[in-house]
Amino acid sequence: MDVSMVPKSDSCADPGDVLFFRYKLGIGKGSRAERLFLLTEPITRDAATGNKLLTGFKIPEGGDYSPDSLETLYKNKELPEDNYRTYIMSNIYGPVRRIRKIA
Repeated sequence: MDVSMVPKSDSCADPGDVLFFRYKLGIGKGSRAERLFLLTEPITRDAATGNKLLTGFKIPEGGDYSPDSLETLYKNKELPEDNYRTYIMSNIYGPVRRIRKIA
């Protein structure tokens, strides 16, 4: 696997890439959390707010996952639907790391 830091921009990842980042949860929800995330849609801009959004699945904790196994889970619709998330790019702090399998 290839792990690299990527910019917080439209070019940070492609659908199917796994991202690792720290996320500010917001007021009253605790401070920050680390996220391991499978991107399913390109980065989009919310029409109402103008925020750039990452959309995909929070990867369940405690599993022994590889990029191939995550791809299989996603294609077979076996990722829990309640793990589907949208994250606001401006609430990501620190570096974003992308994990890709080496072809």
